[in-house]
Amino acid sequence: MTEMLPVKSGGDDMRQLRERRGENQTQFADWLNGQLGRSYTKARISRWESGAERIPQQLVDFLTRHKADERPRSATYLAVANQKGGVGKTATAVNLAYALTEGGARVLLIDCDSQSNATVHVGIGNAAIVALEQQRKTLYYVLRSEEPLTSVIMPTAERGLDLAPAGLSLADADVELAADSTGGLILREKLEEVRHAYDYVVMDCAPNLGLVTANALSAAELVVVPVQTEALALLGVKRLIDTIGRIRRRVNPTLRIAGIIPTMYNDRLTQDRATLQELMESYADQVPVFEPIPRATVYGKAAAAGMITLAGDPKAPGADTFREVARQIRAYAQTREMPHVA
Repeated sequence: MTEMLPVKSGGDDMRQLRERRGENQTQFADWLNGQLGRSYTKARISRWESGAERIPQQLVDFLTRHKADERPRSATYLAVANQKGGVGKTATAVNLAYALTEGGARVLLIDCDSQSNATVHVGIGNAAIVALEQQRKTLYYVLRSEEPLTSVIMPTAERGLDLAPAGLSLADADVELAADSTGGLILREKLEEVRHAYDYVVMDCAPNLGLVTANALSAAELVVVPVQTEALALLGVKRLIDTIGRIRRRVNPTLRIAGIIPTMYNDRLTQDRATLQELMESYADQVPVFEPIPRATVYGKAAAAGMITLAGDPKAPGADTFREVARQIRAYAQTREMPHVA
């Protein structure tokens, strides 16, 4: 006969976990179903918590493992931003999020781009995104309704990494948020629901400086700026830094630039070498300029396959850079200081 958890202690443990996650019973059932591939309902959660029904052993084991992994958490919020597209921003966000999990951390990746690149990158296909939109389970509905952030969070294939997905509906949010006097601060408020459930929150921003991006920057403590080593790249960096400065002065005085990551670098090209040198000369005395991520086909192949590059190839070109950025962010989380942070 399968051993069950004692009714009282099992129900109490379940309720305490649900409350730590900041979820109601319906949201908690949805989360369990995503984790375990089940179809639990609010009514069953209620019966288990009250002790009216014994908890199945599969769920007992899950709760026991989860409880063993529980410790006090207070998330560090990180935005990955550049208003120029095609600079490797999403690859930076998802691989950095994965690198942060390698230390045993719990990480939430938030897709803040209506193109859904981060969502696709972690294995959620287009048909699934359409279904999530129909179910109101994407970021747009968090920003434009009373839905909590926890209502859209879903697990990924990678241990310790969860996702808040985006769909095309998010494109409407920039216009709609402009009509709300607090439209640039909604995500910061919603993030408080999950601050103690994660160690890090990584926000993959859209390639623009609209209100959804402003929401991410208003919530973030740190910004990582990926910059393709191409002609005129520094013009975009200056504009983004100016925007970060305005947000810091007006709404988020704790916002800092964690560093610049040169991307798609080819050391055989004169232009790439010149741009890297210019980045170093212009910014290295203000913020960390990390070792460049080489241009490599493995990143495009991983994205097309719905995989995180470092998960499939831990020694991929540029992997050491992602891990060094993750190391410095971990150090910041401990001390709230980073070297040369602007």
